[in-house]
Amino acid sequence: MVKNTVLQPTRSRKGGSSVRRGRRFEDEVADLYRLLGAEVIRNVEICQKKVDVFAQFPIQGGPIKHRVIVECKDEKKVINANQRVMQFKGLLDIARETGDADSAEIVTRVSWGDAAKGFALASGISLLTYSEKVAQLIDFRSYMIQLITAFEKGDPSRPGEPALATYYVELSAESTSHGKKHYVPTLSDHIYHRVKAGQTGQHLAIFGEYGSGKSSLCQKIAHDLARACVYESANSRIPILLNLREFIGTIRMEAYIASFLDQECRVANPKFELFKAMNEAGLFLLIFDGLDEMAIKVDSDTLELNLIEIEKLSSPPNSRVLITSRPELFINAEEERRAVAPAGNIIPTRRTEYELLRVMPWNETQIETFLKRRVPSIGEAKKSWIYYRDRIKTIKGLSDLSQRPVLLDMIVKTLPKLLETDIVINIPNLYRTYLVEEIKRQKILKKRTLLFTAENRLSLLRRLAADIYSNSISAIAFPDARKVIESQVSPPAIELESYTREFLTNSFLIRRGDAYYFSHKSILEYLVAAQVIEEINEQKPELMRRIFLDPIVLEFLVEFKPNTEKLFDWIEWTKKPSHAGAKCLGGNCATLLCYLSDDALVGRDLTYTNLSGANLSEADLRGAQLQNAVLSEANLCFARFNQRDLQGVLLDETLVSFYFFSVQGLAALGRSVADWNTHGIQGEKSLISASLKISSLKDIEQIRGYLAHGNSTSVAVYENEYADLTKSCTGLSRSGA
Repeated sequence: MVKNTVLQPTRSRKGGSSVRRGRRFEDEVADLYRLLGAEVIRNVEICQKKVDVFAQFPIQGGPIKHRVIVECKDEKKVINANQRVMQFKGLLDIARETGDADSAEIVTRVSWGDAAKGFALASGISLLTYSEKVAQLIDFRSYMIQLITAFEKGDPSRPGEPALATYYVELSAESTSHGKKHYVPTLSDHIYHRVKAGQTGQHLAIFGEYGSGKSSLCQKIAHDLARACVYESANSRIPILLNLREFIGTIRMEAYIASFLDQECRVANPKFELFKAMNEAGLFLLIFDGLDEMAIKVDSDTLELNLIEIEKLSSPPNSRVLITSRPELFINAEEERRAVAPAGNIIPTRRTEYELLRVMPWNETQIETFLKRRVPSIGEAKKSWIYYRDRIKTIKGLSDLSQRPVLLDMIVKTLPKLLETDIVINIPNLYRTYLVEEIKRQKILKKRTLLFTAENRLSLLRRLAADIYSNSISAIAFPDARKVIESQVSPPAIELESYTREFLTNSFLIRRGDAYYFSHKSILEYLVAAQVIEEINEQKPELMRRIFLDPIVLEFLVEFKPNTEKLFDWIEWTKKPSHAGAKCLGGNCATLLCYLSDDALVGRDLTYTNLSGANLSEADLRGAQLQNAVLSEANLCFARFNQRDLQGVLLDETLVSFYFFSVQGLAALGRSVADWNTHGIQGEKSLISASLKISSLKDIEQIRGYLAHGNSTSVAVYENEYADLTKSCTGLSRSGA
């Protein structure tokens, strides 16, 4: 017979506190059974014994209900566990005989010992902690097995790709907590430590630049926790991996979680309330991967609203949340600070504080470990990992890119294909492949909807790279990007900020402070070269009129194989002094031509052209017609020319090389020596070259006299002199050892 029990008033403050705590625990347990779908009656008598909770579960297909008597024990220390289980078993036996109950459960705040659990099991009674009972709200076993399988066997969404477990390499990071920074050698271990039960307030924000491996880290963490839950029976949190790329705009957390439970976990009862209860009980590690990937059509207000929605799950004391993002998502350092430490805001709308961890680039050991594991899984890779490591080191620019896991993976996948084809392995081919493939990866593999086509994005990036390179802007500020997008793309005014955020977030940029920079300097240099090539092809010299190109960009340009006749046309254009930018344009064209071929200028009519600032080092200028040409601030070091080739040339601060044999090395010259080299040994003497600035042919003779007097030697400048000076020597290098 089931009837209500009247509770007696308490008599002491201590006893009253204990009773109130017990009632709260009973309320929590009762609510839990209601969430499980039971009809609940509190504080009833069954067979003349008080029962804390009486739960009746409907049985599918009929009016019969399964009845459970529940005892609630909110104790810090267990006393006489076996005796109490035996007493409760006695009540269950009588209730079964009278038809008042079908089963019994004891729900405790803390876990009882193994002996008590075994005794309860033998007695037909379920002995569970509150957390264990909460864990019954939703069965995540199937979902966790999916996480394990995807990491160990391969992700179904990435067909043809090897399992991440076969080549995953640990990340390191720099932690910022309470204003202090320290090095974290193994990021995953740090995360495991922070999410342990009992560690309060340890939410984590993992910020990493483009390609730093944040998503792979999330999959690794999810796998390890899932394996501990499913196979090791460890007291581990259930990993919930939430990919925020699914959203454009603002999250509605309730709907998002319900959809996740239905679509990803395939649970029978996908209710947010059940998920929320499990989260509040401290059963989850919630991994929100890709906060930056929600940047499509997201402004500052939407970003804040999304963080508020996440706070619905991060605010309970027992919850654990990890979010990842590119720092470029935030317009400036202050917006980033407000995201992870909102307590300092003037009007705080959130309370969740995050420990900020910045992913560090890979070192040489991590790179080699990755190559050892990854190369064998590349079908096109016919060589050992050592071969590809060495090739990466010999191709300029790749060493820097290889510090980013995603980019190194792209290199490993692309390089063998290029090596096996007739395509020349050069920087332009590699870089364009990387950039286009990454855009494709975001659009297809990550199921992203992007606001820019690959060509539009690369075109905008080329323009911004050129602006940075030419010092028109020091870095990309948010207004700079917005202005370029507005002029080149012309999106609806109401969506201009959204377009700008999407562009800055998904375009190989990183943010430091309030400014955006290219994630790799070599990417900027490649884009600058690509912009120059486009200008050459379209015969619209812009960048080359604004600034002298440096050697790295020039090496990129050499690989592009530009049209040399167009370069000569632009040099011809500089004959008119009224043309703005003639100084840089002529110098750049001459430099690039000589980078392409040392003898590019031999026999060319360059009279009256402006070749200021040209780097003609090691170029052959013999026979070039340079009368009245401007070579101010040009570099003629180690170049081949005769005296008549420089007749009538306008020289000013122009570098040339002086060659002589010396026992003592350089004598005091009384003027600046830009550079000097030892080229070889002849007996007791060394062949020396000294690079000095001249402003006339007269300067050459004056300097020659100083050097000859100080070193008691002949001094060569012109090609015929150099040939006479070194005719008895072999194996000399004109440009130095």
